[in-house]
Amino acid sequence: MGNCALFLNQVLLLAEEAAQGKQPGIIEIFGPPLVIMFMLYYFFVVMPQGKERQGRESFLNHLKKNDQVVTIGGIYGTITGFSADGTQVTLRVDDNARIRVRKTSIESVVKSEGSEKKSDETPLK
Repeated sequence: MGNCALFLNQVLLLAEEAAQGKQPGIIEIFGPPLVIMFMLYYFFVVMPQGKERQGRESFLNHLKKNDQVVTIGGIYGTITGFSADGTQVTLRVDDNARIRVRKTSIESVVKSEGSEKKSDETPLK
């Protein structure tokens, strides 16, 4: 019993000395770097993804009939109509061929050849 009491007494003395020394806790050591890392992650990853998502939603909402588009699968077609709920698009891919695809599968609007040529031309002086 005497050895245990001596051991506990020494542990208590060490604990009191440590408390008086005010050694930093784990939160004081790792807290500020973690906060900085989360802030950097938010500004460099989360915010750009949100902007990209808003741009994509705006793009999909501004699609209209007769737009020439390409799907994610690489299918070129012209929009001929939308479903009642707005989640599907009917594409004319050939004279007698029409397909329905999800609106979200449209990757981009293809510019007509005439508008591409006009944007590439520069006026000569």
